[in-house]
Amino acid sequence: MATGYGVFEDKVVIGNYSVELEKIEEGVIRYKRFHNDELVVSKTLFKPTRFEIVPFYPIFLPERFTNYILIKLDERVHVHGKGEALIYVEMPVDIAVYVYGPYRKFSIVDVFTLNEVKYALYGVPDRGIIARYAVSHPYTFIPEPELGKATVLINIRNRYDDWVEVGKILLDAHILRLFYVPNTWNAYTQAITMAVNSPVTATIYYGRRIEPKARRIHDPPDLRPPRIMAKTEMLWGIK
Repeated sequence: MATGYGVFEDKVVIGNYSVELEKIEEGVIRYKRFHNDELVVSKTLFKPTRFEIVPFYPIFLPERFTNYILIKLDERVHVHGKGEALIYVEMPVDIAVYVYGPYRKFSIVDVFTLNEVKYALYGVPDRGIIARYAVSHPYTFIPEPELGKATVLINIRNRYDDWVEVGKILLDAHILRLFYVPNTWNAYTQAITMAVNSPVTATIYYGRRIEPKARRIHDPPDLRPPRIMAKTEMLWGIK
């Protein structure tokens, strides 16, 4: 029985879930997911070449209607004028199961979560953004990896002349990238730069991977990164 993200061939236990592959006949596999030993998903697949479990963007449950993730800090970070602060936060990730066929083509067989699913409005009602909502502590050290979460390194750069308070970070899953260390439950994003432009606005930039041993997940076509440098504007508050 395998454990951790990556390719699996029989069974994997993930918290209160387990996913299993049952060979029906040559070239025919039944995928099954159990929750507390109760069958909740069963699918039959013809001629799959391999299956892979990956951390996944937390925007697909119960259905996809946003690309955004809003991380609320349970303790605000204060940064002096023209100063910087380096913090780590934890972002929820869902669990996706990929099935591959010839020529590395893949499809998503299943998506489920170990986290409570909440959404929130960032901004004003008529022009704001609906985002997956999560709360995290701002760590000054890299936290111990946790199943169902990804570690995010954030460099806060205060371009303003006076002190600012940072209490929330808005990320765009269409630009964000996810990585995992095979055979572990360790998941990461790339480094994030939060350039604070005023007491209420900031620009989010997406940079390099933060864990050299981590492997990038294969993104579905509608979540592949843009070819030009992209960024996220926080226009409705950073506290």
